[in-house]
Amino acid sequence: MRKTALFAATALSASLFGACADSAPGEDPEDSVFVDDSKADDFFSASAIEYLLQGKSTVVLDASFATKTQTERDAAAKKLVGLKQLAIAWFITQYFVDKEEDEANHEFGGFGGMAKGGAFQDLAITARADKLTYDFTFKQLAAGGKNLTSKLPIRIAGGKQVFDLEVGRPSNDEMAKLETNSEWYRQAPWTSWDPSKVTDAQKEKITFEISKEKASTDGFFDLARLTADGKLDIDVYFGWDYHSDYHLKHSKEFMTWLKGQGFSAPAASWDALTRNSGAFKRTVKADTKTVSVEVRILFGKPGTETDPDTDAGGKILEDEARKSLATRDVVVYSGHSGPFYGFALANWRKTSEGDLDDADMRVIDMPSDKYQVILAEGCDTYQIGEAFKENPHKLGKNVDIITTTSFSNASTPAAVEDFISALLARDTANRLRPQPVSTLLTKLDSESWGFTTMYGMHGIDDNPKLVPFAKTSTFGKTCSANSDCGGPGNLCVSAAGGKKCTAACTDTSGCGTGYSCKAVASSSTSTIYGKACAKN
Repeated sequence: MRKTALFAATALSASLFGACADSAPGEDPEDSVFVDDSKADDFFSASAIEYLLQGKSTVVLDASFATKTQTERDAAAKKLVGLKQLAIAWFITQYFVDKEEDEANHEFGGFGGMAKGGAFQDLAITARADKLTYDFTFKQLAAGGKNLTSKLPIRIAGGKQVFDLEVGRPSNDEMAKLETNSEWYRQAPWTSWDPSKVTDAQKEKITFEISKEKASTDGFFDLARLTADGKLDIDVYFGWDYHSDYHLKHSKEFMTWLKGQGFSAPAASWDALTRNSGAFKRTVKADTKTVSVEVRILFGKPGTETDPDTDAGGKILEDEARKSLATRDVVVYSGHSGPFYGFALANWRKTSEGDLDDADMRVIDMPSDKYQVILAEGCDTYQIGEAFKENPHKLGKNVDIITTTSFSNASTPAAVEDFISALLARDTANRLRPQPVSTLLTKLDSESWGFTTMYGMHGIDDNPKLVPFAKTSTFGKTCSANSDCGGPGNLCVSAAGGKKCTAACTDTSGCGTGYSCKAVASSSTSTIYGKACAKN
C-alpha cells in the first residue's frame, strides 16, 4: 500500500527546512526576458497523463425478468451496466497498477497506472432478441505514464491501438455487493486478480481501444479565494502505519518542521499534543492584507482517545476527518491507501473503524460554495480525485485534489512539507506568491526514490491561469523592477521597446485580449523559470 525508501534524513530535512523561506520559492528574477516559442520545448512535463479506454461488453438479466415489461427490463439493464462498468474499472486497475513483490498477483501486469473509478459512460445499450441479454459500448478513463502504451501488448485493429484483457466475470448478485469493506471485489478470486489462476467460466476477454485523453493545462492554486476571509486553515492527517509507526514519527517530524517555519505551537511538546490542542499558527501577507495560517495535526495516538487500535479511537479519527472536509480550506492525508480505497486512519488489523473510503467521499458533507484543496498522499489514490469531484456538494467545482497513480514514499513526510511549502511560498516582500501547480507536482515526483509515484491534480481546468493577486492594470507600463508592477507575481520583463510590466501565467486564456502566455527566462542564467503574459 506504500513503499519505503532509504534517504539521507539530515540533508533532506535541511533542504525542506528552507523550502518555505520568505524569499527563495517565490522570488522572481529581476532580469526576465521573453523566450521564443521555438526554444521553449520540453521545459514543462507531467509524469502521468490520462487515457481514454473504449470497448464493448454484455450483461445478462436474471431469468425472472423474462416476464417483466420492456421498461422494467431496460431499467434493470441500465443499473446492471453501471455495476459492470465498476467491475471493468476494477479489473483494468488490477492489470495496470504496480504491485508489491509479496502480492499474489505480482506477475500480472504492473504498468504504473489505474482506472478512474466512476469516470465512465454507457453508450448504445441494446437488447438482444432473447430480451435478457444487453450489449453496450463503454468509455472509461485511466491514468499512467507517458509510455504506458509502449508497455502494453498493443496491436492495431481498424487503424486503432487496442489491447486484449481477460477480466473477471462476477455474478449479478456479486456485483451488487458494495457494502463498505465487504465489496465483492475484496473477495477471492476477484481481489488480487490474476486470470491465469481462474477457470474459463470466471473470466471473459474484452478488447480495449486506447488513446490519449485531451490534456489539461497548468494552473495556480486559487490563493485569493483560499485567503479571502483572512484565514487559511489546514488539517493534516497521518494515517496508521504498520511499517514503522510512521504516523507517530512523521507527525513528530512535521511538528518540528512547522515550528522551524515560524509557527507557534499549541502544545509544549509532541507528547502533550492531542486532537484538542488547537492549531499551529503564524501570519503571512496575502497581497495587501495579513492572513492567519492555522495548521492542525491529527493522528492515532496510542493510549489516548484517538488510539488507532480501538473502535472508539477509529471513530473519533473518522469523525474528525469528516468535520475537516466539511469546514477546512485544505485537508491533507498522508498514509496507506490503494485502488478503490480511501484514507486508513486507524489500525485496520484491529478495528473496522477509522477508514474513509472513496465511496464515502462521493457523498460526504462538503461546502458547495467553498474552494478547497485536498492532498491524498498515499499509494494509488488516483480514484479519490474522481470521488471528490462527483460529490453532489461539489459537482466537479470548487475542489482540487492531488493524487498518485503508483506507490508513494512512506518513509518521510516530505510530500506533506513540500505541499505546505508550495501553498505558503512567498516573495521578497513576504507576500504569498502563488506557484504553478506543475512546480509542486514535479517536486513531489522527485521525492520518490527507486520508483515513480506520478502525482497529478484533479479539478485544475477551472483554476486561475493568471497568477492570483496580479494587477492587470499595470500591463504594458514601463518598469525597471518587479516591484514597479504591482502585486505578487507581477513581473518586469524585457520585450521589444524596453522593459514592461506583465504577470506570471500558465496558459494564454488567463492573459486577456491582446496577450499570449510565453516562456520567460533569466537573462543572466539563460534559464527558463516560468511563463508570463506577452503582448501579441
